Amino acid sequence: MGKASSAKRKRAAVRSAKRSRTNTWWYGLTAIVVIAGVSLIVYAKQTAPAPVGPFLADASNPTKKDTHWHAALGVYDCDHWMGDTPGSGIWQWKYATPSGTPARASDTSQYAGLHSHDDGVIHMEPASSEEAGRNATVGRYFDFGGWKISATSFDFLGTKRTNGDKCGTVPGTLQWALAKWDGTNNTQKYTLEKGNPGDYKLYNGDIVLIGFMPQGKSITGLGNPPSVKNLENALNVETKPGSTMPTIPANTTPSTSVAPPTTRAGTTATSKP
Repeated sequence: MGKASSAKRKRAAVRSAKRSRTNTWWYGLTAIVVIAGVSLIVYAKQTAPAPVGPFLADASNPTKKDTHWHAALGVYDCDHWMGDTPGSGIWQWKYATPSGTPARASDTSQYAGLHSHDDGVIHMEPASSEEAGRNATVGRYFDFGGWKISATSFDFLGTKRTNGDKCGTVPGTLQWALAKWDGTNNTQKYTLEKGNPGDYKLYNGDIVLIGFMPQGKSITGLGNPPSVKNLENALNVETKPGSTMPTIPANTTPSTSVAPPTTRAGTTATSKP
């Protein structure tokens, strides 16, 4: 009898020890999973990019702010500002959707949320997430316009330039600089930048200079691009919420793949900021 009771106690002790070890592992694994989950949530919140404009317009909230941003752009080629007329620094958007809004060069049925009118200003009016917020970049604007930009070259308004090409008799290189509009048409304070200007995320009131500069010259010494004089009027649009989708102005020759935009009574569409 004593031996049987002892055996039972041993078996019970073994089972209890096994349960204890199992419970310990279970609680330990559960704690690890919980801690890891909490850590991931905290990390995600800490590293998530802060919401940044330009934001998508909201039809149910026509007074929503930061849905219509503007940045002045100047592209310089050796000795002149580029434009539809050499030296003007101003160009018109060449592509229109069938409804007359600015279109993407790669697909004229799609609206281009980053575009220009006859002003050299980048208008940021995103209609989809791919052109809003952190996707509103110089590169996206160039892509929509059918142009190309890199750290060493550009293809803009029919002119291609690559580091090492000649400006007259001397080699040139691509440079770019930034300024934040100070509220005047005085010469702004430009900072020379590095890397690919196409990666730069645009902000309201930016002034972006991109130039193929002859050896020995700095883009920061060029002064303001012609588009700066048009920036103030464009920036004022943000204070007038509820504006309609912009259309290509009457003096534009749209892409041959789409019909010229028209309004009521068959008249040609007029420009809207």
